[in-house]
Amino acid sequence: MSAELKEVRKGSRIIVLDHRHPVAILSPYEEEPLFVREAQLPYSYKALDPLTTVDPMDKLEEERADRW
Repeated sequence: MSAELKEVRKGSRIIVLDHRHPVAILSPYEEEPLFVREAQLPYSYKALDPLTTVDPMDKLEEERADRW
């Protein structure tokens, strides 16, 4: 990947394929980076209630039960 990024820095565009289908383009970044402003207040968050009461690991084990 490093060699490809060096080519992109030189101006090349690279098309990324997944099973012969194009999924992305790597191209040089031409715009100036966007800088809005520094945060005025420290980061804070509100704890949210869980969306479900089911343990995800139980669901995963249930889904994979027929494979083991």
